[in-house]
Amino acid sequence: MNQYFLLRKSLAEGGLDFLFKTPFDEDVESLIYYGKVDENDYISWRPVEKKEIYDFSSLEEKLGIRMHVSVIEYFNSYWFADLDGFITDHYIKLESVQQTTDIESYFNLLVGYKHNHDNKLEHIPIGIEGNGLIVVVDNQNGLVKLEDFERKSFEVISEGIKQLIVTLRLQK
Repeated sequence: MNQYFLLRKSLAEGGLDFLFKTPFDEDVESLIYYGKVDENDYISWRPVEKKEIYDFSSLEEKLGIRMHVSVIEYFNSYWFADLDGFITDHYIKLESVQQTTDIESYFNLLVGYKHNHDNKLEHIPIGIEGNGLIVVVDNQNGLVKLEDFERKSFEVISEGIKQLIVTLRLQK
């Protein structure tokens, strides 16, 4: 993820400063925010390596699953507002990890996903694609896929979360 954030920073310094701007949310602790809120209610942010680790064991117990280790590593790496980009022709936006985004809100997302998938969590949602497809991680092998819920189909887009992140392009 560090490589991704360095690329994002380089592009931001080259004139694409919106890459480190996010809508200001007064409920988010200011650890990732810096500077002042602008006239459009946006504020600058920076990724911060996490020192506080989420314990997923109670969430896994409630859901009756073991989550793929890559999902747990993703949520325990950095605090950040945005992680997005392009892979092939798809715009991907992954879940942000902010201090107020706690494990319970992610649990609620997983419960809803499980409910819509015959009470199974064979895949773990981690983001959204620009046309409404769901970015999921195969809970058995860690492959990252795009899920078309209506067609009940999956397209593999990466060997794993790490590979996806280093492959993302920030410009089309």
